[in-house]
Amino acid sequence: MRAPQIVGTIAALLVGVAVGAGLHAAIAAPPTVAPKPAPADFSRYHKLDVFARALATIEQHYVRPVDGERLVHSAIAGLVAELDPHSDFLPPREARLLREDIEGSFGGVGMMVIQRFEPDPEPRLVLEVREVVPGGPAARAGVRGGDLILNIEDKPVSHYIDLRRAISTMRGQPGTRVKFTFERSGEAPRTVHVVREVIDSPAVVVRYLGGGVGHLRLRDFSESAARELADGLESLRQSASESGLRGVVLDLRDNGGGLLDQAIAVVDLFVASGAIVRTRGRQGGLLDEVSARPGGRWNEVPLAVLVNKASASASEVVAGALQDHRRAVVVGERTYGKGSVQAPFELGDGSVLKLTIALYYTPNDRLIQATGIMPDVVVGPDAPVYKDSMPELEPERAHPRHLRPDAFGYAPRADTAREAWTAAGEDAQLRAAIEHLQTLSAVAPPRPRSRRG
Repeated sequence: MRAPQIVGTIAALLVGVAVGAGLHAAIAAPPTVAPKPAPADFSRYHKLDVFARALATIEQHYVRPVDGERLVHSAIAGLVAELDPHSDFLPPREARLLREDIEGSFGGVGMMVIQRFEPDPEPRLVLEVREVVPGGPAARAGVRGGDLILNIEDKPVSHYIDLRRAISTMRGQPGTRVKFTFERSGEAPRTVHVVREVIDSPAVVVRYLGGGVGHLRLRDFSESAARELADGLESLRQSASESGLRGVVLDLRDNGGGLLDQAIAVVDLFVASGAIVRTRGRQGGLLDEVSARPGGRWNEVPLAVLVNKASASASEVVAGALQDHRRAVVVGERTYGKGSVQAPFELGDGSVLKLTIALYYTPNDRLIQATGIMPDVVVGPDAPVYKDSMPELEPERAHPRHLRPDAFGYAPRADTAREAWTAAGEDAQLRAAIEHLQTLSAVAPPRPRSRRG
């Protein structure tokens, strides 16, 4: 059976592992040169014989008894350490963590964290809470987004080799407790005990902003992502029943990826035909191309996609496809640039070899790897600062004695954009997306379409 493709790191693993890897130079497709034939006396078994001799020698002659299984796992980890940063070996416990992330249900505390280095006032490694699952154990314990985790089970964050090890400690049997030391800006550190529960974390957070505009935050591409997104769209349609659904913001910020088939299914909700993603392998040859299916309820709803530097992998597949099809305006920052394909291979003892096997390309054959997706509208640190050309000038409608349109038979124009814009609060990227959606809706208002049969 072919191993399923996993795009990116899931949920809480996402930013600390992926962003910590750093960006590298763009990788072009290698030239189509035939590989050199192996020597006549080549044998993989000779390499295995060398390894077996080394292992047996260590087990028999090392000054202390050793754990043979642990040595083998360390040796495999050493193999993948010579490859790209997304190829990895996961021993049984960490492999189980990956499966839980993909399934979207696990025993934990209900928060998403990233790893962060703070140089001041003294150098230290911390975990920043980026999101807390509403109603989950962490939320009930008073944890909020922006809190910093200094210690887990009385051990500093720097004690853990990487973010995955820290998360593995945070998770555990439902009903058991885990101890944290949190720090909040302006407050002294505090100790919090959180009781683990089965966390059934939703992939999609739905919010109706008003004025016919909906906001769908896609947190990850777990097994239920596309189905939850379709349900969220239907929920928004019902919420906007009076004005009609005039636009949707698909928020992929801080989404580090997940399952490729879910990314494809998400694009298929909005695109009627054409390629969604191409996969090219070792020699640059086309391995696979997936196209959209005809029909669909949401093919013409005005769409904006929000991305930031932590939007990676499957998020980039979605944003790139919708951008190439001119199906959505992409707003935000240049994305992370993780365009490689990982497939998990089970090794028989519960461990998993996660191996990069190919690269992804957008429908227009744009390479995602180390290049990322550049938004159509940049809203972020690199965006130009807008200056009001004439701040002292008030519009005609602000004059107390202006002639009102309703006096001439024109109903006052309701500012439907203002309601959604206000609901966006201080989120500058979301506000920009709403403004562009209003323009798209005015130019090409959506037409109702029948459900796909």
